[in-house]
Amino acid sequence: MRNPLISIIIATYNRGNLIDKTLDSILLQTYKNWECIIVDDGSVDQTEDVINKYVKKDTRFQYHKRPEEKAKGGNASRNYGFQLSKGDYVNWFDDDDVMLKDFLKTKIEAFSSKVDLVIASHYIVDKNLKNKSRVELKEESYLLKDYLFWKLKFITGSVLFRKKYLFSNQLFNEDLTRGQETELFSRLFFQLSKDRYKILNIPLFLYRQHDKTKSSENLKYIKSYKESQSYTAVEILKKSIELKDNALFISYYKYLINAFFRSLENNHNTNARFISKNLFSIIKGKNKSFGIEFLLISNFFLFLSKGIYKVEKRWKRQKINV
Repeated sequence: MRNPLISIIIATYNRGNLIDKTLDSILLQTYKNWECIIVDDGSVDQTEDVINKYVKKDTRFQYHKRPEEKAKGGNASRNYGFQLSKGDYVNWFDDDDVMLKDFLKTKIEAFSSKVDLVIASHYIVDKNLKNKSRVELKEESYLLKDYLFWKLKFITGSVLFRKKYLFSNQLFNEDLTRGQETELFSRLFFQLSKDRYKILNIPLFLYRQHDKTKSSENLKYIKSYKESQSYTAVEILKKSIELKDNALFISYYKYLINAFFRSLENNHNTNARFISKNLFSIIKGKNKSFGIEFLLISNFFLFLSKGIYKVEKRWKRQKINV
C-alpha cells in the first residue's frame, strides 16, 4: 500500500483556546491521506464549538464524546479513538502540540515491511510556541532502557505505530492516573528487536510547555498518582529481571524502596502494602534470606505505622480535667 491511511487520535479536555493551532497544523500536512479522530473527555468550555468548525470544513476530522460508560480521563479517550480508527497506521497526538508540515510524510516514508513503529524527535517550545529547543534522539543501549533512563526523550505524539502491532497489545491502562505513557511504552518496547523500529533524530513537532505545568503537583503527595507509579515500577522491575539488566533493576528497586517509606510517611498503607508484597515476591527468588528480612521488617513498619495512628487518635480523644 503506497499511500496508507494514517489515523491521528487526539484526546482533549477544555482546550478550546489552544486546539485550533493543533488542528491547523494537521490541515497543513504534506501527507494528505489521514483521518483525525478527536475524543472529548467532557469539556465544559468552547472546545466542541471550535472542533465542529473543522469538522464542517474538512470531513477528515471527526468529533466524538467519550461514552458515559468509559472511564474518565485521557487513557479511555485515547483507547476509544483507537476503536473508531480505520487507518493502517496510528499516531496519538496531544491537543496543545503542533505538527510541522512533514510530520506524517517523514514518518510514513521511514517504514519498511519489518518496522512496526517510527519514533521522531521534537522541539520544546513555550506556551506561545516560541523559544525552540531541539531534543536529540540517540540510542545508547537499547530502546526500553534508554527511554526509562530518559536518555531517549520522546512522548506519545512522537511515535507512529503500525496498527497491526497495536492489535496484539493492550493499549493505555485505564486504571492508571499517572505515568500512563511510561507504562504503555514499557510494555510495547519490551524485548522489541532493533529491526522492528526506527528512530529519526529529526524534530517533527512542537511540544508546548505551559506556565501551569504539573511541577507543583509533583510536590504534593497524591495517593492515586503514587499507586499508579508504584504499579508501573513493579512491572518494570519484573521486566528488568527477564532482561537480566542489573542497572535497570537497581534503579527501580531503589525507587520502590523510597516509595514504600514515603507511603508510610503519608499514611498511605495501601500503597506501602502493595510495594511490600510485590517486592518480597521478587526479592525472595534472588536472595531468600534478605527477602524474609524485608518482609518481616516492612510488615513491622506497616503495623507500627497503623498502631501509632491509632494511639494518636486515642490520645487526641482523651478528656483530661485540669
